Amino acid sequence: MLRRTGCAVAALLTAALATNVLAQGASSAADYPKKPVTTLMGFAPGGGSDVMLSMVRAQLEKELKTTLVPVYKPGAGSDIAATELAASKADGYTVFVSCTPMIPINPYVRETSYKVSDLAFVANVVTDPGVFVVRAESPYKTIADVIKAAKEKPGALSVGVASAPGDDWFAMHQFEGAAQIKFNIVPFAGDGPSWQAALAGHVDATSNNLGIVYSQMRAGKLRALAIMSDKRSPIVPDVPTFKELGYNFTSGSSRGFAMPKNTPKAVIDTFANAVKQVMSTEEFKANALKTAFPYDYQGPEEYAAYMKSLDTIYRPLWDKYGKSAAAASPKK
Repeated sequence: MLRRTGCAVAALLTAALATNVLAQGASSAADYPKKPVTTLMGFAPGGGSDVMLSMVRAQLEKELKTTLVPVYKPGAGSDIAATELAASKADGYTVFVSCTPMIPINPYVRETSYKVSDLAFVANVVTDPGVFVVRAESPYKTIADVIKAAKEKPGALSVGVASAPGDDWFAMHQFEGAAQIKFNIVPFAGDGPSWQAALAGHVDATSNNLGIVYSQMRAGKLRALAIMSDKRSPIVPDVPTFKELGYNFTSGSSRGFAMPKNTPKAVIDTFANAVKQVMSTEEFKANALKTAFPYDYQGPEEYAAYMKSLDTIYRPLWDKYGKSAAAASPKK
């Protein structure tokens, strides 16, 4: 009898404890956010992650009624920042500016301590097409000029990319194959250092994203020779696509927000809905149009499915070009 009573008491205590934990979790999610949110950045300032966050940060802080605190952890294709995110407490107070294709491909191009399934994808903000860009004073006026120079001196013409691998790194390998040429592909620690190197003349060109380099293009400091989209962009209608020039490839990068797996759904939804609300405002849309920011909201389920789908695109490219990435080291 005593044994049965003891078991019953233990069961009641366990149930009460579980109920209390669930109640605390629900209360925590309902109160979210109550303090500043650490925002991990996988690339150096001035790149795509930085641009994306700057586009939404002020309005998002107002919507969430808290502060987003950027913490830069550049290197290894954002793997350093993603590793820290995966090991963080799943409470919504550490978010990560997630980028494609780096996040879905990192676990099979380098040793990582996390899997893509260790991340909870919250909201996509931007899907940005690639562009091939040179400084204003460059002797290369067209893609034909670039190809001619690359054929005359194989491996001499240098093209900066954000990382090896990355969307622009894959794109330049695809360009090499399509045009039967050879570049000196130079990886940097982010999009910002890559276009800055082109602007300074340290590399002949940069493979970058439109939304990142547009301000320099508009200022007349950089020139885009071709864009890596299916159709010409209405933002830069005079820039031809690689496809119309006869080179059948497209490329670009998406950027959004991720949290650790097991973050409460209510927390994820709160953050995602705040992002959606910001991106629906006329203020955001006007600023996006002015800065050539190709916004593309995706909620948690759609964004997660999109991330998963990229494996079928990039794994074959990695299998084909991966050896050259292993030999590359990023420039500062």
